[in-house]
Amino acid sequence: MTTSWHMFILIVLCGLVTVIIRILPFIMISRIQLSETVIKWLSFIPITLFTALILDGIIVQQEGVQGYTLNIPYIIVTIPTVIIALVTRSLTVTILVGIALIAGIRFFF
Repeated sequence: MTTSWHMFILIVLCGLVTVIIRILPFIMISRIQLSETVIKWLSFIPITLFTALILDGIIVQQEGVQGYTLNIPYIIVTIPTVIIALVTRSLTVTILVGIALIAGIRFFF
């Protein structure tokens, strides 16, 4: 596959913009004293995003079909992953276990 310099520069610039967008808010917020209410509110964001991502994978809408169906392989992977999350309380371990389990399910089925 051949990549032109224009495409390479575009990929590098997209990467830089992504890094800036993700890092700049942390730099700005680290210089501001946030109230306890805001800090408490922000503490709920990771669990709500995680829940939205899980439900998006578990409940799917088939193209051309009305209604929703359950994605059984994702449900099978979710159960041990949630147990690992509760036992280890480590986001990194939970994500690695979840990725390994879904890779195994996809490889065999």
